[in-house]
Amino acid sequence: MAEQPERLPTPKDPPATADFSTATPPDAAESARDVTDAHDTRESTTGFVPSFPAPVLGMRPKSRSGAPSLPEPGDRIDDFEIVQVLGAGAFATVFLARQVSLDRQVALKVSANRGSEARTLAQLEHDHIVRVFSEVVLPAKNVRLLCMQFVSGTTLERIIRNLSTRHPGTWSGRSIVEIIDQVSSHPAMFDPAALRDRELLMRSDFFEAACWIVARLAEALAHAHNQRVLHRDIKPANILVNRYGRPMLADFNVALDPQRLKGPAGEVFGGTLGYMAPEHIDAFNPAVNVSPAAVDERSDTYSLGLVLHELLTGVLPFDAVPRTTRDGSSLQLLANQRRAEAPSPRARREEVPEILDRVVRRCLDPDPARRYQTADALGLALKGCIEHRHVEKALPRGGILTRATLRHPVMIGVVLIVLPHILGSAVNISYNSLRIVGNLTEDQQRIFVDVAMAYNVFTYSLCLALIVKIMRPIVRMWQRLSAGEIPGDDEMTAVRHQVLQLPVWAIGLACLGWLPGGILFPLAIDALAGPLDRDVYHHFLVSFTLSGLIAMTYSLFAAQFVVLRVLYPRFWVDGSAMRALARDELQAIDGRLRICQFLAGLIPLAGAALMVSVGPDEQFTMSSYRTFRLLVTALIALGMVGFGAALTASTQLHQILHALVGDERRGLEGDRPSRTSWH
Repeated sequence: MAEQPERLPTPKDPPATADFSTATPPDAAESARDVTDAHDTRESTTGFVPSFPAPVLGMRPKSRSGAPSLPEPGDRIDDFEIVQVLGAGAFATVFLARQVSLDRQVALKVSANRGSEARTLAQLEHDHIVRVFSEVVLPAKNVRLLCMQFVSGTTLERIIRNLSTRHPGTWSGRSIVEIIDQVSSHPAMFDPAALRDRELLMRSDFFEAACWIVARLAEALAHAHNQRVLHRDIKPANILVNRYGRPMLADFNVALDPQRLKGPAGEVFGGTLGYMAPEHIDAFNPAVNVSPAAVDERSDTYSLGLVLHELLTGVLPFDAVPRTTRDGSSLQLLANQRRAEAPSPRARREEVPEILDRVVRRCLDPDPARRYQTADALGLALKGCIEHRHVEKALPRGGILTRATLRHPVMIGVVLIVLPHILGSAVNISYNSLRIVGNLTEDQQRIFVDVAMAYNVFTYSLCLALIVKIMRPIVRMWQRLSAGEIPGDDEMTAVRHQVLQLPVWAIGLACLGWLPGGILFPLAIDALAGPLDRDVYHHFLVSFTLSGLIAMTYSLFAAQFVVLRVLYPRFWVDGSAMRALARDELQAIDGRLRICQFLAGLIPLAGAALMVSVGPDEQFTMSSYRTFRLLVTALIALGMVGFGAALTASTQLHQILHALVGDERRGLEGDRPSRTSWH
């Protein structure tokens, strides 16, 4: 066990709290009078009760003559020499001791001879759970000695309190390591394997470090749950962090094997009010008929979510509720407060990533059915948050356009996709005026204008309707996420797949809007104003096809940019297995980008070559000839500029793509494989 030094006085410290015990002693009613009416129920002290029904809380038990006497530093008790006191709680006092027979430092927990913590811990073998070595019972002294692994370091509670004295902008994984070094007074044995944990924290930002710490605790909790053991008292004070930054769950004194739920009347059931799930509080409340079976694995997950919230923000999310009565009314207020809504860390600290905020709020959902159903699932979600964080850092920062698109993705996205069509329209109008309109009769020119108006109204209306239909579920999901909703995994996956189809729709809409015109225009003019020459049919087909291909190619680049840089990275519930899924979902994009890069330069140049090969008509005026030369020059310039722009856009899109999928050959992090060393 680690030392538990006195808490530093900070503005965020709650008022002093009384230990509470519902193993009501004969003088409980008298003790209750010592409790002030304005007592802060956001406790950090562990309480305990026997099996249900639970009586009234808030009573400070008086010292009883039957309590075991505690050893002093320098004393020897059984095989242990007492060195110093590490900490004291409601159940026991923990000493740093030397085990004489093995000449090693251990944490010795001295308590009354009751409970089953040793048997509970003995079945838990995990790197992030404090190990128990042995148990000795001294019946003559009514004392139980629990010999445990000594963890040189500090508690997560003290780390949080030290962080709260610093500006949040300076918080980082490095600052956590610095605090551990500052407050730890005992040296640690050299452990080369554990150095990876310290190095990982040193190079992580604060949110990565917080996710890593709590994910490791979730792994430990999952191990305990798999052994049918509930912790039921998860809080920062019960989380040790060694000198290497490795977090460890401790104090399973109120842990419970659900199979022993209906055990003897002395079976311990307790916890800490400030970190209890609402159903756990109800189990304490004598006014609420709640079965102890309601406190299950998901209650532990709730408590761990509160620890994560406090680590991210420096404070617990719930206000203190004064204890004004000695019945269950104040407990009901606490439970109702937790059931009002799942608190958001972003409401207290805007820098918290949106995806991490969703993970915390899902842990703290009032309905256990909507929380993570297992600690394993929470661990995977936090790993996904780290992965998502790495993706965000790997994405190219971009310039003004990228920042504007991130702020207004729909508006800027539509503008970027429409601009290539305006460019295509300019090419179409210039080509038509040079090669088609001058060869038409007056009636045919009049019909041409009427057909153009009708065709534009119809195609623009149709394409706009399709765009609205395509974008509606995407915009709704964006709005839901902005409002703080937590969608289901299936919903988010479905919308993400719709997002990936947007570039395909950009191709389809370009083809739908442009290509039919090359056939419908000459057919309509021919039918309504007389026959057309075969050359006119040919020019209409070239005009609309060339313009459509220009619009399609560049709008595809725009759509792909909006999808990869803005939409796709946001549509994840918690980032679980993000890069593995991204590699599967984005595998077709690389080839598409290479083809578009080729077409972006080829199509305008091909159009220019086609016009040069055909040459100007004999009927061209000098003005028309200048326009012809200008159009050919513009197409050549467009091809050259377009190819350069496409090359730049393609390079950036490939960088974005690589950031999203990583390098499969070198681990999830490519050049930084050690950052995801989940062992």
